[in-house]
Amino acid sequence: MRITNHKIFRMNISMLFVFALFMTGCNKSEPAPSNKESKSEIPSGSVIPPEETYNIVRPSYTPDYENYGVSATPSGVNMTYYSDIYSRGFSWLTDAETTETELYLVKSDNGEQADFAGATKITGNSLLLSYDTSGNITAEGLPAAKGSGNASATTLMSHKVHVENLEKGKAYSYKIGSEDGYTYGAFIVEKDKPKEITAVHMSDAQTRDLNKTNVWRNTFVKSVKTAGKGLDMALYNGDQFDQNNRTESSSKDNTPFRLFRYSKAIDVIQDYKFDIPYMSSSGNHEPSSPYSHYLMGDIDYAGFDYKGCYYSYNYEFAHFIVLNTNTIDDAQINWLKEDLDNEAYDATWKIVMLHIAPYSTGDHSNDSENQNIVKKLTPIFSEYHVDLVLQAHDHTYNKTLPYRWDSAGYTETYGNDEVVNLEPQTEKIGNVDFDKNPEGTYYVTTGAAGHRCGEEESDGRWAEVIKDGESWKGLDSSRTFLNNKYKIELGGLKYANQYKSYQSGSYTSAQDYHVGDLATGNVNAQMFGVLKLSENTMSYEVYTVNGDTVKLFDSVDVLKA
Repeated sequence: MRITNHKIFRMNISMLFVFALFMTGCNKSEPAPSNKESKSEIPSGSVIPPEETYNIVRPSYTPDYENYGVSATPSGVNMTYYSDIYSRGFSWLTDAETTETELYLVKSDNGEQADFAGATKITGNSLLLSYDTSGNITAEGLPAAKGSGNASATTLMSHKVHVENLEKGKAYSYKIGSEDGYTYGAFIVEKDKPKEITAVHMSDAQTRDLNKTNVWRNTFVKSVKTAGKGLDMALYNGDQFDQNNRTESSSKDNTPFRLFRYSKAIDVIQDYKFDIPYMSSSGNHEPSSPYSHYLMGDIDYAGFDYKGCYYSYNYEFAHFIVLNTNTIDDAQINWLKEDLDNEAYDATWKIVMLHIAPYSTGDHSNDSENQNIVKKLTPIFSEYHVDLVLQAHDHTYNKTLPYRWDSAGYTETYGNDEVVNLEPQTEKIGNVDFDKNPEGTYYVTTGAAGHRCGEEESDGRWAEVIKDGESWKGLDSSRTFLNNKYKIELGGLKYANQYKSYQSGSYTSAQDYHVGDLATGNVNAQMFGVLKLSENTMSYEVYTVNGDTVKLFDSVDVLKA
């Protein structure tokens, strides 16, 4: 098989000569206790001492849950990988009058206390975003994003700058902004040969109200603490905010809510993400907002349109692909095949992140857009042996057995095609039962990270159920292939309220706390995942959050041997 490098055309530059490019489109704290036994034995020696010891300390910060708005000081700051894991992209918003875009970088782990006197200065680009009374956003040289109504027009300045060829395993401190206001941080560049990769994963914070941003912050903070000191990145699976609320609930000048909501969602977690690359996909609540292609980050996108972006990156033995399910066109599909064939060729693990779920226990599972994704994408995932697809959209939980589009084994008919639902053999290592050498792709949907969880608040509040004799039985999402057969056999979807229902609301309420039900996927709690990869093991643990209570809910554990 011919192996090519589609990124060979990129200009290789030293750190002292870095340019910023506007893409036309688009913790280190102690782990929280869990009720799952340690996996430190798997594999032996998977965690090695760092080559250098750094001490990046969380900055002091008091989150503001009441005020929106921007000034000359950067707001909505996001740090991402740019072209690879040895680069960084920075993006932020300011008021329209602030045009300077500056990045100062120095080798140090001291953050704001670092000596920036001899720092490398890199100048980026700024772009004026104009938001009209209909919610449309325009900027010179970029496709317009169509809105659906706002109380007043406004303008903001978007800033982007990136740096490449960072020294592997080293710590850097940065300050970004302009003379009118700077924001500070620090990060550690990945080592050349990491033994383990750790990421936190979550989606659907979908903040609607100012007083609910504390729920989203609590989930993110708990995820970082649970992941522990080895955390490498955060994966966010779309719907950072809810675009449907068009104005602030308060009377503060009736400023447009959507432009500031993304900025606010990032600001309230800034102290826990300032040193973590934050890699996002485009959600269905974001296509007509500025998020998808203005605010998501400075990333070397493979493709974009006004509804979102897609891209990929390698991390030693793992390959990560982020897709845009708002637009599944031929260009993205052709890129996906080429990327899996070439960029992911040598990867042990292939991880895909997308928003709209191909397979889910939620009420969206039989929507036409979901079924379109099933037809167009899941055969590709099977052909190229994708290991894990991280899904969102339904605000429910589900985990499949490894699925494969094939003609062998136990099958469920989907149209004229067959999908194999294979139960793999297991091997116990330490205290963990690993699925050994599975022959398919796992699809996991990990609840909601914000206040829209539980029956009334959830997009996926209704889970499919099947009839067992005269009684309704919850659909076992860990064993059953989900498709239209349930519509055919039962004459229409039956809903989970006929089986079991939960109260709804945020963790701040006094209601009973339900850990959820694996059969229905209905969970009345915020959720997040922790993904850990080694050269031969993959563990994806799903946790529920209720205030200060973090509980292990389920996991996918895979061994390749």
